[in-house]
Amino acid sequence: MPASPLLVPALDPAPIPGPAWLFHVLWVAMFVIHLLFVNTVLGGTLLAAAASFAGKRLRPAAVLFVEMNSWTISLAITFGIAPLLFLQVLYGRFFYSATILVARGWLGMLVLLTVAYYLNYAVKARLRGGGDAPALLAVEALLFLTIAAIQVAVHLLSVQPGLWDAASRSGFAILFDPSFAPRFLHFVLAAVSLAGALAMRQGIRAAEAGRDRTAADLLARFGQKAALLATFLQLVDGLWLLLSLPRPVLLGFMKGGGKTMGPLTLAILLGLGLLVLLAQLSDPLSAPKKTRHVTELILGAILLMVVTRHQVRGLYLAASGVTGLPVEAPQWGMFLAFLGTFVLCAALAVYACVRAWKDRG
Repeated sequence: MPASPLLVPALDPAPIPGPAWLFHVLWVAMFVIHLLFVNTVLGGTLLAAAASFAGKRLRPAAVLFVEMNSWTISLAITFGIAPLLFLQVLYGRFFYSATILVARGWLGMLVLLTVAYYLNYAVKARLRGGGDAPALLAVEALLFLTIAAIQVAVHLLSVQPGLWDAASRSGFAILFDPSFAPRFLHFVLAAVSLAGALAMRQGIRAAEAGRDRTAADLLARFGQKAALLATFLQLVDGLWLLLSLPRPVLLGFMKGGGKTMGPLTLAILLGLGLLVLLAQLSDPLSAPKKTRHVTELILGAILLMVVTRHQVRGLYLAASGVTGLPVEAPQWGMFLAFLGTFVLCAALAVYACVRAWKDRG
């Protein structure tokens, strides 16, 4: 839908401090890191809630993800800052306009996140005390799902200025966009797949460490089944999402040739390979290498889908008729300072994650 030129803010006359292609690359790289933690939190909380309702036999799965959330939530928030800044440089006038249109949901998201964070500590205390907390985990999962829905709504509004007039009258209008439901499911299912792979890996680690093999086997099989089901549904939902794109966007995507179809095709092939590999894992504990390959395929698919998502954003905005390229004035000194700081902080974060993973059973 073409956008009204009166609704779209003017292009910022201030030059951006580097070539646009560099900020596109940095956004993709930073967003992938952020998304890995986000998927771990969302998928892990959903699996923890499911495991808690399943009873005592899957208690290790609930404990695993609740303990991980103690630090993955913080890292998801921290690593969301860099991609947000790069998004501001490239698409700030679209993104922030979308957040204003759904201001209550956008600001309310901070409240939901805070409540979910504290709920996780309440669940953690109850599990460490020997109890269960299925109801609290269900509420926590619902809060994270709501946050995910808000993020999807803001994204869809930011790439479709033609919907801003309707959204200004009712922010809920975006929920009826044909691609909202499949896009939301695509995000949630990817999170469950990653969390399932982590559960498989943790089950193998527990068995290799000589802990209760029965519990380790249950954890690994639970993760394998969750990842298998989520991956299958992900492939079906991916087709739904592709067909739900507006016709101009879909045509632009198809006409993009290898630039647009290449990453998507490769992501689909990785998804099919992942599905086959997961279906073959009748006993995850006896196939640790295959389990590692499962994680590798999921990470590769996430990277490629982020690239595709970014390309689709550009096609949406092109179809809306909004044009204009920012003025570039590279400041390489500041960029190198940023890059050095980021590498240092990323290394510290990796070190902290490795210690958290290894030092705690």
